[in-house]
Amino acid sequence: MKTRLLLLLSVSVLLFACTEGEDRESPMWGIDFSDEAASGFAIGSVDKQNDGAKITYIAKAANLQHVKDDVYLLTYAFQSGDQLQLTITKKTADYNYHFPGTTTENQIIVAMFNGETLDLTDSDVSIQPRTEENKLYTVTNLHTTSTGDFNGTIGRVPLLK
Repeated sequence: MKTRLLLLLSVSVLLFACTEGEDRESPMWGIDFSDEAASGFAIGSVDKQNDGAKITYIAKAANLQHVKDDVYLLTYAFQSGDQLQLTITKKTADYNYHFPGTTTENQIIVAMFNGETLDLTDSDVSIQPRTEENKLYTVTNLHTTSTGDFNGTIGRVPLLK
């Protein structure tokens, strides 16, 4: 009886791994894909400064979504109704993304705040897996020529397909 139970359990695990593995795991990011509903659990803030008074934007939701090929969209929605979006390319297993970057490294392609393109200068974002949460932790360090700087950390960011 124990042998049958172990065999049945082993087959079940094997079948689940074979049919669901590609849909669940993202080896490039080190975490599994999540449902869009997980976006609302983001926590953290981003400060906008050096262009007038400092403003702190508190995260309401965030996610990293696959767009196509190696292009992803990192979106932060804030309690104030504002939104920051970064379009990035993931070329390597490195956690850091740079602007300007080269075509062989992870890079920030464009950054938008409330639908307006930011005029970036040397900028970085770090996107690190937190396997115990199955979420990402992000550190944003964006510099612009006319809109100020956006610096902050937001955690519990899910990876979406």
